[in-house]
Amino acid sequence: MLDSKKVNKTISDLDHYLDQLDECVLVFKSGVKNYLEGNPESFAENLKFITSLRNSTAELRRSIENDIYTHALILDHRVDILQLLERLDQIVSMLYKYLYQYEVEIPFFPSELTIDFLKLVEVSALSVEGLDQAAKDYFRRPKYVTEKIHRIYYFEKEVNRLAQSIKHHVFHDMDSFKLSQKIHMRYFTLHVEELAEEAVKTADLLSVMVLKQSL
Repeated sequence: MLDSKKVNKTISDLDHYLDQLDECVLVFKSGVKNYLEGNPESFAENLKFITSLRNSTAELRRSIENDIYTHALILDHRVDILQLLERLDQIVSMLYKYLYQYEVEIPFFPSELTIDFLKLVEVSALSVEGLDQAAKDYFRRPKYVTEKIHRIYYFEKEVNRLAQSIKHHVFHDMDSFKLSQKIHMRYFTLHVEELAEEAVKTADLLSVMVLKQSL
């Protein structure tokens, strides 16, 4: 028989993990904004914070996985939950890695693109934030998960639209830009697209998990 206290603790730890994922999204958005607006001190703080969050989520993930295996918790959904954790960890890693790429590669963003790029980042972040809420609902209010997932799909499509617009402008209208600079811009735009795409892949997994739960 399952220990309800251990199950509740594991679910609480999962909630905490999702809270930290949400913080990672906020720090990523703030970091990109500080980089584009030329605030190096604040950007450096963003890097330190997201590093701390990355380490914390990795430790928490190991603890949750250990509890699930050791105490044979949530048997009916164990494999799905472990897969979900793996997907969520991938998103945390992407947020961490992609923010650090600004510090490593020092991309140049012309001021005319700042507003559009920050909007792209904001909408991509909304897809991850929606995933965060959907995952929380799965453990507490599963009937609301589908609604959240529809929003994630919408935001991912909007990210694709905005990214295409930015890339088209860079390659067709910015004649003073070198080809290498244009490719660099495309590279960083692609990072933001990939975050939304990963949110959709994880939302697909959640959809399957909800379906299994209803059977």
